[in-house]
Amino acid sequence: MILGLARSHAASLGSAYGLTSLAHLSGQLYPLITAFAIDGVLRGDFRPIIALGAWHLLMMALEVAAKMYDTRVFTRVYADLAGRFVERAHADGLPPSLITARAILSREYVDFLEKDVPGALTSAIGLITAMAVLISLDHVVGLICLGLILPLTIVNMGLGKRAVALNRGLNDRLEREVALLGRGRPTTVRRHFEAVAQWRIRLSDSEARAFGLMELSVIVLIGAALWRLSLGDAVQAGAVYAIFSYVWRFVIALDQVPATVQQIAKLKDLDRRMSQAATSE
Repeated sequence: MILGLARSHAASLGSAYGLTSLAHLSGQLYPLITAFAIDGVLRGDFRPIIALGAWHLLMMALEVAAKMYDTRVFTRVYADLAGRFVERAHADGLPPSLITARAILSREYVDFLEKDVPGALTSAIGLITAMAVLISLDHVVGLICLGLILPLTIVNMGLGKRAVALNRGLNDRLEREVALLGRGRPTTVRRHFEAVAQWRIRLSDSEARAFGLMELSVIVLIGAALWRLSLGDAVQAGAVYAIFSYVWRFVIALDQVPATVQQIAKLKDLDRRMSQAATSE
């Protein structure tokens, strides 16, 4: 369903993602421009400061334009999706409680397109930019970043498999929520919300464990950067600033991955439910 929705709004989504990617790329290059400015000032050359100011204005303009355009695109996408879904569900005679529950869950598709796809693009741009700049500044630190990709991918694959099962249990509960609340039995309602809370806790714990394992990369990267700098290879202040800025940006990009994996797992289960509903109809 997510692919069909993306195809229906391909032009507007492509424009939104392109503008967002440009804004993020300009932000990713900002520390490198700053490093040139620092070295320029230390040499008595203030022209890089002008370049830095111009780059900051460009970055700001792109970010403002991306935010304004995103709101317009994704509100229209959700209005189209929810309207078509509810209309079809009524025509097919689905129970009102199930229509309401799935209309609410269908918001997850738009949230994924609006937040998680740009988040994945941001992570990809951040990882690629950081590795490219680090390899150019210090190939050892850059190669260590590259070497961490495989074990961290394995960690997130494990998170994804567990998240699919946990989201299945949570969404089973959420689909029954409207009907349970409609009956108004205090004990049943209380048990329902306790069960929902437990599923959410298990999802959060699973993501937190993956995040903790990934944070071990911070120790490795910062230790490697400090070791390399102790050798005296990075003698310019700008290079020192750039190396630590891009190590940190690499880590920030990695930190976004577990949440994206969780959301993809949630959509897999939602797709399964929508497909089953369409088949049974």
